[in-house]
Formats: sequence, structure tokens, C-alpha cells
Amino acid sequence: MKIEIPEKYIVAFKEKYGENADLAELEKIYTRSLVTPGEAVGVIAAQSIGEASTQLTLRTKHAAGLSVINTTSGLPRLVEIFDSKKDISTPFMDIYLKEEYAKSKQKASEIASKIIEIKIGDITSSYTVSLRKKSIEFVLDKELLKEYGFTPKDVTAKLSNLKVSTALEGDNLSVIDKSADSVKKLIRLRNKIVEINLSGLPGVSRAILNQDSNGNYWIKTIGTNLSEVLKMEEVDQKNTISNDIIEVSKVLGIEAARNLIIEEVNSTLQNVGLTVDLRHIFLIADAMCLDGTVRGIGRYGLSGEADSVLARASFEVPLKHLIEAGLYHESDPFKYVANNILSNQVIPIGTGGVELVVKENGKGNSEENSGKDKEQ
Repeated sequence: MKIEIPEKYIVAFKEKYGENADLAELEKIYTRSLVTPGEAVGVIAAQSIGEASTQLTLRTKHAAGLSVINTTSGLPRLVEIFDSKKDISTPFMDIYLKEEYAKSKQKASEIASKIIEIKIGDITSSYTVSLRKKSIEFVLDKELLKEYGFTPKDVTAKLSNLKVSTALEGDNLSVIDKSADSVKKLIRLRNKIVEINLSGLPGVSRAILNQDSNGNYWIKTIGTNLSEVLKMEEVDQKNTISNDIIEVSKVLGIEAARNLIIEEVNSTLQNVGLTVDLRHIFLIADAMCLDGTVRGIGRYGLSGEADSVLARASFEVPLKHLIEAGLYHESDPFKYVANNILSNQVIPIGTGGVELVVKENGKGNSEENSGKDKEQ
């Protein structure tokens, strides 16, 4: 995400240097002016976001206009983002379609139906386990089979890779496992069978059709499978996105994940009427994505991997870090705020970040000498 230069600075710059002035130079000047050298940007970012997050709720909320979808918001969503959780509570995708499909409700509905994952368990009304027969008997739902366009033979074909035998009698599907010696084993087999995919994209449980202000249709899903969705010819790959940061980093790269972190944090705060300067969010997103992977902020992420022993110890489980540092003969660079405070030293921010420079030739810094240096 790019920081936009306020219009008043552009106007003033052109008044001083002319209409054809190089705005790239203005951008450099403006970027340098955003942060004063020596400012404790990390501490200020933590305070700015931490203070705002205390106002957040612990509840989920309904997405605007989509009463059928509950989305995680507030503090729980911020925790998911900053901990870079792999399994988030409410994953979803916003799928945008190419113009020829976005204008037609019928075509958009067909795509939505094609995306939804249908499992064997979805078309099964009940099942019975028999240890004596070493079998599991599934009762298939006729109406659902017809609605989804499947036949009982389609279901048995999906079981061909399992080491079991099958038999069809009307709507009843019998699965026999001759090696089963306990009910527990049959139950495990049953759990495996009901999760087998018949059609659709794995992980996408629902797809809901929506229409924007321009009359274009788009799809919101419960569950994500971004890599497979982007392979679909009907989908607009440039605008389709998932709210799963780890998935986005794997599919689209670390820069896309960084932008998603910024957007998700900012929108989570704005949804409850809170505003935090984007620069603070930029800093945290940059730190989380610094090494090319998304890392959380915690004992197993950024805080637990700092090269300062005392900085790690000041966060959580101090005794563990101190003992390990002693065992491995670690040293502390004392370049952070936390470890300098712990050791009662001047923190390296503000005036504490300035060091005295002494000339090697031993000459003083008088006006006469400084004038000669300038001439040279």
C-alpha cells in the first residue's frame, strides 16, 4: 500500500519549483518527514494499536448485508491476525467474476453451485454400523442426490480407492471392511467415508450470491480454497481474495499477505469506529513479513526470536530464555528498548540514539577548522 501525499504539499511544491517539478523528489522528502530520526516507532505503534484494541468487543458480527454469514471481528480477529493462526474461525472468500459472468445471475449462480463442496456425508440421511457383518450401511437421500445431480453409482465410484467392498440395494449403500475387528475401527472408516469429496472445492461449505451497486454479481463463500478458485476461467483473479493470511501468502506471495494484514487490521478497527494511523499498522505488518514468511507476534514468533536475550526474557517465560542463553553462551547487543531498561541503561531512542563523533586527527571542531573542511 502506498502512502498518498496530501494535496496541499503538492501545491506548495509546484508553487516553489514550477508546474513541471519532479514529484518523485517530493515523495522522498515527504517519506523522510513522516518519522523523526530516533523516534521510538515500535513503542508508539504498540501503544497506538494496543490502546485502540482495548475498545474492541469479544463478539462476532454479521457481515453487512449478509445475515447468513457470521464473521469474526473485534479483538478475536486481531488475535488471529497478530498470532498468524493457520486455522482461523471464520475463513471466507470474496470471489469476483469476469464481466460476461458477473452480468448474468444464472451464470453466476451456476458458478456458485460448482464451487460448493459436496461430500458423501451431505447426501446421507443416516447410517448403521454392524460389527457382526463388519459393515456400515448408509441410507442415501434421494432428493439430495437428484438436486446435486448424482446417482448411487457415482458414490460407490468414489469409494473405489478404499480397501473395502460395496453393495447397493435401492437407496442403501453397504460398505464392508473384512479387516474390521472392532466398532471403533468401523466408526473411523465411517468418518473417513463421509468426508470424501463428490464435487466442488474442498473447504468451501457455502457460496452466497451477492450484487453490487453496479448490478454485477459476486460470490461470498464460507471456507476458502484460493488456489483452486484462481484456476477457474470464470473468476476475476485480480480482485478475488481470501481473508486467510497464511493461505494468501502461499498462493499470492508475501507482499499480498502484508497488504492483507494491513487491510484486515484497519477494517477491523474501523468497523467499531476506531482510527489508527496506517503507519503503525505498516510497521507491524512489515515486521511480521520481514523474512518472507508470515510470523506471529508472540513467544513462538517475533518476540521469541529476537537476538536479544533480555528482550526475549521480558516478554514471556523469562527463566527459560535466561537458562538457554547461559547454556549456549549468548551475548546481548543492547540495541532494543526493553533490554536497556532492564539493565538501567540509556535507551537507544531520541537523544539516546545519538553518539559523539570524534575526528581521528585530534583537531578541534572550531569555526576556523570547520570552514577549512568545507572549502576542501
